Amino acid sequence: MEENSEYSLKGNGTDLSKLYPSGGTNLGFSAVTTTFIPNTNFMQVIPNSHFWTDLSQISYSIVCELQRQKYESEKHPEDEHTVTYVGEHLTKDYIIIGLTNSIKNGYKLKQSFGQILTPKHYPIFTSIEDMIEFANSDGFTLDYFVNVIKNTLGFNFKLTNGKKMERTDVYKLIDGERDYQDEKWNTRRTADNIPDEEKPVAEWINYIEFHIAKAKNKVYRLDTEGALAEIRKVTALGVCTMEIHGAPERIIKE
Repeated sequence: MEENSEYSLKGNGTDLSKLYPSGGTNLGFSAVTTTFIPNTNFMQVIPNSHFWTDLSQISYSIVCELQRQKYESEKHPEDEHTVTYVGEHLTKDYIIIGLTNSIKNGYKLKQSFGQILTPKHYPIFTSIEDMIEFANSDGFTLDYFVNVIKNTLGFNFKLTNGKKMERTDVYKLIDGERDYQDEKWNTRRTADNIPDEEKPVAEWINYIEFHIAKAKNKVYRLDTEGALAEIRKVTALGVCTMEIHGAPERIIKE
C-alpha cells in the first residue's frame, strides 16, 4: 500500500461518502475493505409469556401507562413536539396474563412479617389470585389497581418465587450441616496426622473448591437441588474455616 493512499468509502458498489459526508463510520465498517460487520443479537419473544416478579415493577408499569393515556388524551395536532410510546399497552388482559404466568412460575405474595396483618381501612392484596380476581371485576381501573398495590407494598407484601428463605432459617441449615460435618468426619480428622485445628487456610479452600466443582457438575446435569446441597456444604465449610482461623470483621461505614 502506498504511503499516501486513502481508504475508499465506495466499497461493494455503495458510495458510503453520501451517507457519511464527514467520512466517519461508526457502524462496524472495516477501514480496509469497507465490509459491513453487523453486531446483531437475536431474541425470540414468545407471545403471552410475560410475568411479574415484583410489585413495584407492576406499579411502575401502571404509572407509565397512566401517563401515556394522559398524554394521548391531552395532545393536539398542532403540537410541535410529539412523543411516541413504544411497546404494548398495559391492558386488563395483559395484566391478567402476566399475573397468571407469575403463578405458573411459582410466585406468590408473601408478607415479610411472617403473618398476615390485614389493615382495617386500607384495601390490600394478600395473594396473586386476589389481584387477578380484582382485575377481572367490573369495577377494575388502573388508578384504583395501582393504589391498592401501593397499599399492599406499604404493608410489606412482596412477590416471591417461594424458594427464598429467611436468613435465620439459612443459619439453621448451616448449623445442621456443621453438626453433621463434625460427626461424619470426626474419625478422619487426624487420618493424615494433622488435626483440623492445624490445617492451613489453603487446605480448607481446597475442600471448598472440591464441593464447588461438584455443584457445577450438578448444575450441568440440571440437578438444582443437588447443587444447592453442595452450596450448603460449601457454606458450612467456610464457617468451619472461620471457627479455626478466625476472619476479619466487615466494617460498614456510616
